[in-house]
Amino acid sequence: MRYLQPSHLYTRLIDTIPTSLPLPWSSDPAVKGDPRKSVKWIDGFRGIASFLVVLTHLARAWDYDLFSPRDNEKATPRILQWPILRIPWQGRLGVTIFAFLTGYVCALKPLKLSRAGDTTGAFETIAKSAFRRPPRLIFPATIALCISWTVAQFGGFIVANRSDCWWCRYAAPDLADSFWKELIRLPMNFLSTWTTGYMAYDDHQWALLPLLWSSMLVFLVLSATMFVKFRYRVVVYIGMLLYFHQNAGKDIETFQMQAIYGMLLSDFSYHTALKDWIENHPRGRKMLTIPLTIFALLLASYPGEHPEWAGWSNVMLKASHYIFPPDVNVGKRYTALAIDMIILAVFFSPSTKDFLSSRLLLWLGKQSFAVYLIHGTMLRVVLCWMLYGISGEPWNGSEPLTDDKRDDWLRIRPPWVVGISIPVWIGLVYILAALWTAYVDPFCASMTQKLEKAVFVEDEKTPLPTQSIPMQTT
Repeated sequence: MRYLQPSHLYTRLIDTIPTSLPLPWSSDPAVKGDPRKSVKWIDGFRGIASFLVVLTHLARAWDYDLFSPRDNEKATPRILQWPILRIPWQGRLGVTIFAFLTGYVCALKPLKLSRAGDTTGAFETIAKSAFRRPPRLIFPATIALCISWTVAQFGGFIVANRSDCWWCRYAAPDLADSFWKELIRLPMNFLSTWTTGYMAYDDHQWALLPLLWSSMLVFLVLSATMFVKFRYRVVVYIGMLLYFHQNAGKDIETFQMQAIYGMLLSDFSYHTALKDWIENHPRGRKMLTIPLTIFALLLASYPGEHPEWAGWSNVMLKASHYIFPPDVNVGKRYTALAIDMIILAVFFSPSTKDFLSSRLLLWLGKQSFAVYLIHGTMLRVVLCWMLYGISGEPWNGSEPLTDDKRDDWLRIRPPWVVGISIPVWIGLVYILAALWTAYVDPFCASMTQKLEKAVFVEDEKTPLPTQSIPMQTT
């Protein structure tokens, strides 16, 4: 008798799941003992960031009042609108964390090699990393674009466009009046995604272009400061942070500033004196990290809408005129400052790094990029089907536009349906993300590797520069 063989699809999916049912505080044994020597906490941090992005978009879609300190100027604040408790719902943290991680991770290996005296290896790492970065972002994002485009052609976004959810209608694409125009629109959306950051079929890809720019900024600064002494590299980092702080450009605080801050902490992660102080002064680091974290959480609570409706946020609004340059997004500025403080507190806390290295958070971090790419389409298609029905009926008249004024939008189902549907939908998102991580990511990595092998010279050991000079560490 032949036994059924396990499905390859099943085994690949199982391989992406933690080896046991982990509690959030159960850590990976591989990182026990000395969290300073591991960067796995970065993946845990990334997992939290991606989950916050999902929560933010749920709130933006169906409870936008959470972005304000109260529902109206005279209403009593809800619990989820209180300072600190409001942070997961009002957003801004997720993408900011991604930008910091870009700077931190991209700088780690080149800094390690150059500090060890292998500047040739450091330059080679920078060159290869800079080459790999665009295809490793563009390939999976393009696959996600094609999936969203295909779903749109089969009417997948009709329910979202007819729903009473304004943000779903805004983010769901309106189809052109012919299939030929849609075919032309597909490559045009690819082009706009990587030139202007706009993508009609999934507007969540707006952040990919500035993240790519940020990584290139990191590689440029690494190359320019390769032979600069450590203390003067720190001066360069601080100077760039101050420059970006006073720069009123759009999203400067979210991307460029965080990338440089990531480089700064990445460099300090190899600084022996600081690591010894953290190890030998547990009481001192607690006196630093606890108040720093609390203050940062208060800053991150700044409302995205109507800060003048509450006394505490109105004080922050008035203070922002003295802290930040004019004509900036004050919410994003406060968030960037808060994230930097929180990350600094994590950096000084081995126990927090240990928590972030738990199996559950590491697994969430492994799926983070896939979650970011697919959750928008899943929200406007699958979740809208769950909350409004699949047919999009009853409906009278032509297909609506986002700003149409009408009273016959499809109404959301009862609260008990919403309460069941959202957790189920989140589970579906992570199952599909695990499949994406198991199949699509390796395919994109393989394509990038083949491209790299085809275009790079075979003799990769040709020294550049001709003599290795150790990076100055003092």
